[in-house]
Amino acid sequence: MFSSVISAAIDGISCFLIRVEVDVSDGLPGLTIVGAPGIHQKETAERVRVSLKNMGIRLPPTRITVNLAPAEVPKRGSSFDLPIAAGILACLNRIPPSSLENAFLSGELGLDGSIRPVRGILPMVRCAARAGILHCIVPADNVPEGAVTKGVRVAGPETLRDFIRYMCAGERERERICPPLPAGKDLFLQKAVLPSADFLDVHGQRGVKRVLEIAAAGFHNVLMVGPPGTGKSMMARCLPGIMPPLTREESLEVSDIYSISGQLPHGVPLITQRPFLSPHHSITRQALTGGGLVPVPGVLSLAHRGVLFLDELPEFDKDTLNALRQPLEDHVIEIARSTGVYRYPARCLLVAASNMCRCGNYPDRSRCTCTASEIARYRARIPGPVLDRIDLCVNVPRVPVRTLMIGAHEEPSARIRERVLRAWEMQKKRFAGTPVIFNGDMDAASVMKYCRIGADEERLLKRVFESMHLSARAFHRTLRVARTIADLGGQEEISGAHIAEAVGYRITDREDAQIG
Repeated sequence: MFSSVISAAIDGISCFLIRVEVDVSDGLPGLTIVGAPGIHQKETAERVRVSLKNMGIRLPPTRITVNLAPAEVPKRGSSFDLPIAAGILACLNRIPPSSLENAFLSGELGLDGSIRPVRGILPMVRCAARAGILHCIVPADNVPEGAVTKGVRVAGPETLRDFIRYMCAGERERERICPPLPAGKDLFLQKAVLPSADFLDVHGQRGVKRVLEIAAAGFHNVLMVGPPGTGKSMMARCLPGIMPPLTREESLEVSDIYSISGQLPHGVPLITQRPFLSPHHSITRQALTGGGLVPVPGVLSLAHRGVLFLDELPEFDKDTLNALRQPLEDHVIEIARSTGVYRYPARCLLVAASNMCRCGNYPDRSRCTCTASEIARYRARIPGPVLDRIDLCVNVPRVPVRTLMIGAHEEPSARIRERVLRAWEMQKKRFAGTPVIFNGDMDAASVMKYCRIGADEERLLKRVFESMHLSARAFHRTLRVARTIADLGGQEEISGAHIAEAVGYRITDREDAQIG
């Protein structure tokens, strides 16, 4: 007797449909799994056998062979338990084999017959839907996650017994056994909950707020340099509150990563807010970029389409910071293993903060205790190539006590966000039909196409770059920032004032820079 069930495997961030083929025939009794199974699938045979036994179904003394096709796709995790059990039940005529046609199954089995949640249900169901499979059976706890996909019917039996009843029942009875959630319910349209941190509570620092507004509007990397206690961390946490909302496609991209990582918050099947991650400076290179024996996404990928805040930047391990070079440029992380090359998306907005020196008081020599060599070593801890990939660098001065005591009226995040959204609308129209979303996403060819400047502006840019000895990367990044500044002003043409302001934020390239 032969049966076939459709399931899926996750390889890196990619999802592949897997055909679970089950054959029950005469021979030496046993359950064998072939098709390049991973370590988890080697345990699956015992889990399936014991689960069926505890549901009152004893396997006959026959030879059961399970093939996970195609064999070249790596299989990991315990999500094949339910498909294998379903294939065996179909071969034993415990469920109609026809009920498995055009159906997708995934789930882990407990020894008591319960069906437990697994990682990656969202990308799996989306992959099944793209293949035209519109009936998905997943663990009950994963149903909200699967129901995000439009046009797909998602059912979630809690136990193997419920699954058997569901597969043997008619259409009306099925809805009573496993009431389906509305497929594709649009959680995306729920009202956004903005972060509690608000620029209204930040006194002074108008220049820094301006830089962060430009960063939010164009998705440009930022470095804030200043003494401790000047509000660098607080302003970084205010940044998500002024950023444009996630588009539906961006939301699904981010949710896929969190689903595969097993980090979707309970009861939140779809990430609709831009992520904000702030790892401690003791983080390892592998934790930041991803990796491990079985590669999983790191913090850089979890911050995809959101903000990655690195506080006390020079305190991070230098090798860890050097790992940012390629992701900041290509927005993708590639991890090579003997089993293959894994690619994880990493398009995040890097916001970094640093002191002037280790004690934090430089250039106030009345308070700074660092020697010149110590200051030089501290500045050298940030790799030059990483600094070259930062578009905006701003000094964060101490706020006068009078400003704090008076409590002058400050602009709230909501008002700043209005300007950012207007600039974002201009970018949406400009880049319609292209993979570019923000000005910061433009490559060199796109910069030359969308950031054209006049003869006067060209002469200004030439003088600046010759005097500051800027790199080709800095040239393109400066034009991208100038394009965003023009968008914030509602102007289609880039003027000399926009270029001058953009160049002013590249203090990392000046010989007299405080850091870099």
